Amino acid sequence: MPKFYELSPEARRLELGDPDCLTRLAGQIGPETARHDTMSENVIGAWRLPLGIVPSLMVNGKPHKIAMATEEPSVVAAACRVSRLANACHGITAHVDTPVTAAQIMGVIPQDNARHAAQWIAQNAPTLLQTANQCDPRLCQAGGGAFDLGAHILDADADWPETFLVTKLLVHTSDAMGANAVNTMAEAIQAVLCQKLQGYTPGMAILTNDGIGRMVHAHLSIPCGIFEKYARHDGVDIATRIARASAFAHRSPERAVTHNKGIMNGVIAAALPLGQDTRALAAACYHEAHRSGTHKPLTAYRLDSLAQALECDIALPVTAGFVGGFKSDPAVSAAFQFDDISNYSELCALLAAVGLIQNLAALWALVTDGIQAGHMRLHARKTAITH
Repeated sequence: MPKFYELSPEARRLELGDPDCLTRLAGQIGPETARHDTMSENVIGAWRLPLGIVPSLMVNGKPHKIAMATEEPSVVAAACRVSRLANACHGITAHVDTPVTAAQIMGVIPQDNARHAAQWIAQNAPTLLQTANQCDPRLCQAGGGAFDLGAHILDADADWPETFLVTKLLVHTSDAMGANAVNTMAEAIQAVLCQKLQGYTPGMAILTNDGIGRMVHAHLSIPCGIFEKYARHDGVDIATRIARASAFAHRSPERAVTHNKGIMNGVIAAALPLGQDTRALAAACYHEAHRSGTHKPLTAYRLDSLAQALECDIALPVTAGFVGGFKSDPAVSAAFQFDDISNYSELCALLAAVGLIQNLAALWALVTDGIQAGHMRLHARKTAITH
């Protein structure tokens, strides 16, 4: 009997039985199934989320349509609501950092040899970087590659009696997320350290999803008069309430975590059709939120009393890739075309912009009619249709 992973999707479904359940879960076997079988493991079909659309959001002077994969109608509706307001303010401006991915090469080292080993790594950094870059000449040809390396010591403690020597590698990953390239580089350096450092025992070599080298800063300025036009409420009053809600999130970690979840409602929904690693995005964003040691919001809102405007900002690590990964999948390629994303910076700027408008929409609802009014109206309509 072949192993399950060696079977075809059709044969796997026969093995599992209950064809009616499997059809409802994974759809019919069709022309796409063979391609899906090359993309994952033990494939029996595909499972899809509804795809909603934000018709237009202006980011850095360019209008984008946004495909959002989510089962929650209020997420798409809220993004649409604030996108119209943002476009009336000439859109969102965003600055994208040069993409850098870091890796950690951890090994165990005798305490009395740790300092000498760290010094050896520092002295031989150019050679180690050359070793890393030999792993991916194409990345270097594209203007990327490993460019910095250093080591630090994590002393033994009450939880574990060994001393760790940690080498941190920084790689400019160009238009790619770069996980595979960076991991390969880290493993190559690990092999060298095993040969050159006395008493060194390899632990692991793996990228970190810290995201500090992939920050995107996006900004939206909303004159209070625009709020009055789109909300039919006093603009200064609404802007004040939103700024107050922002201050609450900055003071209360319990509120901040839900505040940030609202950001990720939009970011993940927009990232899924684009074939992005949403787990990496979420990991980086929540680590950034907790960087100070206390969970903080990733957005900030301030009422500029002199200019009579609400200033809206987001600082978000966007661990995304414009090349590689699932980009070869026709549906993902179509999503890039549909969203009119032509380079890495546009991809990251758009995802951060979606996070900002999603969060603003949530705060706007919370401080006026409450989150449940629109949410439950849409939920009731969805329930009525599905039943």
